[in-house]
Amino acid sequence: IAILTVAALYCLRARNPLLDLKLLRIRTFRISFLTGGGLDTIGLSSVVFLLPLMFQLGFGMSAVQAGSLTFIAAIGSLLMRFFMPRILNRFGFRRVLVTNTPVVACLVAGFALMQASLPAWIVLAYIFTFGVFRSVQWASTGNLSYSDIAPEQLARFSALYYILWQLAVAISVGLAAALLSLLAGGGQASVNDFRILFLIEGLITLCALFAYLRLTPQDGAHVSGHGAHMNTE
Repeated sequence: IAILTVAALYCLRARNPLLDLKLLRIRTFRISFLTGGGLDTIGLSSVVFLLPLMFQLGFGMSAVQAGSLTFIAAIGSLLMRFFMPRILNRFGFRRVLVTNTPVVACLVAGFALMQASLPAWIVLAYIFTFGVFRSVQWASTGNLSYSDIAPEQLARFSALYYILWQLAVAISVGLAAALLSLLAGGGQASVNDFRILFLIEGLITLCALFAYLRLTPQDGAHVSGHGAHMNTE
């Protein structure tokens, strides 16, 4: 904490800092990638870490079996990317994020209901659905984060964006691992430990909604084209 504080103060005072923390003064960037985007990244990234572990430690699957189920989320994410420009153009960033955040939070918490006896197609369908809505969340926050970045700030923005993203993922995995260890009491984690943790991660994801409610319908409109759509109608 002490080193981070010193580094932050230095970056704020240096003429050409490696990480330009002053970019966090931009409201849309701050909301989409720090207060809101940071929370949902922590919640959503934990699923990639926890779900294969639950399948292996809780349900007795092999690593190959667990991977054969969880990879379907990436396919859902990839397919949804083709529809995101049209969705953002139609509804705008605020409506998409305010609507999608509770949905994706419920999907994260819903992994607590997974049973070893569930048919594989139900598990695959659920993970695929999670991948779709996760893609909606991350594509929306990712595009909104640079919507108010000036061209001359793009290089500094890219560095800060990458570092903050990696930091959020690291916090996500570290926090999930620490909580899982705490719930397991130092022994091997049980299925119930994973269930409790998925509920916690769902709640963390839902907290991002409070940040997204501060957005306005006009935020990022020049990127999504939502304003032009409204004017046409």
